[in-house]
Amino acid sequence: MTIKTHCKDCIFAKTNNGIQNGCTLERAEKLGIDKIEDEAYILERFCNTYRPEDWLNTLDFDKSLEPEKVALEEVYPRIGFFVRLKTDQPEAIKELEKTIKSIAEINGGPSYAVVITDKVEYNEESWELLEKYLSGKDSIKYHVLQMQENPKQVMRLVDTAFRHAQNGWIMTTSSGCEITNDVLDKLHKIVNLDMKQLMLIEPYDGFNGMIFPAFLFKFLNGNRDKIFSDEMVDGRAFLEKVKAAEERGGTNHILKWEDFNAA
Repeated sequence: MTIKTHCKDCIFAKTNNGIQNGCTLERAEKLGIDKIEDEAYILERFCNTYRPEDWLNTLDFDKSLEPEKVALEEVYPRIGFFVRLKTDQPEAIKELEKTIKSIAEINGGPSYAVVITDKVEYNEESWELLEKYLSGKDSIKYHVLQMQENPKQVMRLVDTAFRHAQNGWIMTTSSGCEITNDVLDKLHKIVNLDMKQLMLIEPYDGFNGMIFPAFLFKFLNGNRDKIFSDEMVDGRAFLEKVKAAEERGGTNHILKWEDFNAA
């Protein structure tokens, strides 16, 4: 079922003689106009920047002068990171510091970070790095997740770390990888400015660089068996489930890492 949006009484609706003829955020055409009802558009998709007059009245004077900017700031994406500590690296903690530091410096900031390790002797140093770079920054949460052993399928790490997930997007990465500071800007452009529907960014090496919404991972039960209402069981890995849904629907909601990185 598609959720549609009625633009009636939205402060961003442009009108001519009382009839809507556009959108100051230029979203109507991108979301698709289903029809006009009550002299306003009904959009073919959900619009997360619908704002009534009451919302405008809650803004202070300076913000009220730029409501479009404020609305877009409100929908700017949130992202958390699952960081696999590669304990087989000669300088594992030094490599982890490189990654945590880059996460802390992304535009917009991370919402949380989870370091996943299979060796208890790295726990204290991992925690110290998280505190060094993330402590006191806009309530960013961080965790060190101790595994007894690494799973045979590396993506299973995501299922274990998911207990610490929050709403928004998740990115998987490993110690030694450096996250570009514009990763959230790119997501924002795709989903909030270009208004493209996005389900997943494919990892560039089987694990690193995968970006996906938390709700989708939860809905598909991650890399574990997914039991549907008709009792059909899907035992495929998360990435395979998403790709299969893409193929069934004939959609184009998955991006390869190189396409996302070039955005």
